This record gives sequence, structure tokens and C-alpha cells, in this order.
Amino acid sequence: MKRVLLSLLLISLIIPAFAEEKKVEDKEIREINVSTENLEGRAKIGVAIGYPSGLVFGYRLANYLEANLLAGSFYNGFTLGGNLMFTVADIKIKEQSFPLSLGPQVNFHFGKDFNMSLMGFIRWEYTFEEIPLNLYLEGGPGLYFLQGPELTWSTSLGVRYVF
Repeated sequence: MKRVLLSLLLISLIIPAFAEEKKVEDKEIREINVSTENLEGRAKIGVAIGYPSGLVFGYRLANYLEANLLAGSFYNGFTLGGNLMFTVADIKIKEQSFPLSLGPQVNFHFGKDFNMSLMGFIRWEYTFEEIPLNLYLEGGPGLYFLQGPELTWSTSLGVRYVF
């Protein structure tokens, strides 16, 4: 076995000495530009702290409608969720806009048992004019319905970067 390995090692060292010398040339590398110009403040990504906590992504479909996704954890498992938030009022405080939104949320909970909840959410948010950050507080009641009906409540505080 030692002879075979030694022979392979010797061959691998000798072959390059007799091989043709090839010049390696640089190739043009394709450039991919990712532009966020078309998003114009519509996309938001960040974190939520509360129940559940995790990563959040929001996309404003219209001035009155935003779709949101959440991937995170609740007390003893993993949650995937989504909601549609309808802006019902734009509260002005000292020339600053604080939209108030309502909407349904669906959460899929993966833990010891799979469960699903349907919730009614209310959100109050603020987007800074000087920096691309959005803060929000949201929450509302809901109902687990796969393991038998059970009431639940969710509240979270979030911060998102606005593209």
C-alpha cells in the first residue's frame, strides 16, 4: 500500500514538469447591479421583539395596504406568519405622520405539535424622515384552531430598514 501511495505521489510531482506551460488569462466577470430605486420606500426589512420575535419583511402594495412576513420563534418553537395591514388613519403629531393600520394575521407554529392561529392586528408606526428606519408597535387577539380552539394574544415592537 505504501508503494502505491508513493508511486502516485511521485507521478503527480513529475507530470507537471513535462506538461505544457499554459498562460492563464483573466476573463470578464459579469456584473449584477441590484437597484432599489423602484422600491421608493415600499420595502422594509428588520426585526420584531415580542411574541413572536424574529425577522420581518414588509412591502407596501398601495398607500393603504401593506403585506408582511415573519420568520421567528415563540416560546417553544418556530413561527412563520404573514399579514395584510390596511391603513385606516394617518395620525399627525407636530407635522409627523403616524399611520394606524388594521388587518388579519395568520401564523403557523412548529413546535412539539403543529398549530395555526388567526389573529386580528392593530399597528401604529412611524417612519423617520432623516434616516431610513421604521418603528412600529403591533398586537391583537387571536385564536389557535388546529389543536382545539384556544384564545391567544400577540404583541411586538419592531424596527425595520426602509429601502
